[in-house]
Amino acid sequence: MLIKRFSDKDLFYKFLKERVGVFFKEAQDRAFEGVFYCLYFNYSGSAEPIYLSAQKSCVSVFSNGDRYALCGSEANLRNMCSELVSYPETKALAREILERLIKFRKKSFQIQYNRKILPLGLKTAVMGILNVTPDSFSDGGLYTKPEEALKRAVQMVVEGADIIDIGGESTRPGSERIGAEEELNRVLPVLKLVRKELPDVWISIDTYKSEVAEACLEEGADIVNDISGGTFDEKMFEVISSYNCPYVITHIKGRPETWKSEPIVYEDVVDEIVRWFEERIKKLTACGYAREENLILDPGIGFGKLPEHNVEILRRFEELRIFGKPLMVGVSRKSFIGLILEGFINKETQPHERLFGSLGALAPAVLQGANIVRVHDVGETREFLALLDAVRTYDGV
Repeated sequence: MLIKRFSDKDLFYKFLKERVGVFFKEAQDRAFEGVFYCLYFNYSGSAEPIYLSAQKSCVSVFSNGDRYALCGSEANLRNMCSELVSYPETKALAREILERLIKFRKKSFQIQYNRKILPLGLKTAVMGILNVTPDSFSDGGLYTKPEEALKRAVQMVVEGADIIDIGGESTRPGSERIGAEEELNRVLPVLKLVRKELPDVWISIDTYKSEVAEACLEEGADIVNDISGGTFDEKMFEVISSYNCPYVITHIKGRPETWKSEPIVYEDVVDEIVRWFEERIKKLTACGYAREENLILDPGIGFGKLPEHNVEILRRFEELRIFGKPLMVGVSRKSFIGLILEGFINKETQPHERLFGSLGALAPAVLQGANIVRVHDVGETREFLALLDAVRTYDGV
């Protein structure tokens, strides 16, 4: 006897067809039955349509006030939605449930810009970190000279980087902010050299300033990686919408310069991140952004989070798939990894000594749907991902 758990309808379809001997059409029709979900949401309308529809569809319902949890196979949840649409007040809810289920199951994406295509899904993409700052927590001061930065960019591409992320301002906890002019003086010379030497590589600019983003996009940058998700500069969304470029929306709480002095509190860190992403995406599209397929979501590990929040995000990473968009994660060398290593194996580490801890933190995120990983150690991460991706995408039953 085996006990198997399927989180993917295609795998359950293959299992029914190849191991049980169910005919193709029946296996396809019933593939949703092997996928189990628990949907949690707020709903302020009448509870009666929900309970009646659930009862007819073999879906379990738990509620308290306006909070609901629906538990059942995807097939039964779909049947429940068919029942919900017969009630005028729950038609919108049925539509939202179906849309969320479809988005959650999406596994493949394509980022397109500047005549380049970045496929995501089969292979996890690697974003190599290139900090041209004097004060970044791990590699500050190493690549402040444009020639040294170019050499490092070339090295990362040789090691397997798909994207080079150029950053001109440190956002470590307690860091001080700099002006746009100083940031541009740091990043533009490097961007121009990298763009000329590596014309086909994807180049990301790590900035929250609209002025910096626009100047870099004009010089050939492909992606804007904004740690503030457009909250630090109200003009950022206007710039992103005018270029319709790929854009990384990163969740953040508070500001780097105040993280050490202000309390960081969440009732439910993942729920708050999901709600925050919903609000930011709506605001960006309201500004005229027309390429939602180019949006990348990053939960912002360490950006206004305590170590326990970071661990919870990694443990529940797949919940971010509800948007049906590419997901990015950045854990490389961060302080929470050092704290965990110190607590579990009594080992104090400097940032550059946290490679194995960084890879361990990446694994749960990648297995649950992270499409891009932002790292310092490109070659080592590429090898690690080769094996992880082989396991993750293997479709044997």
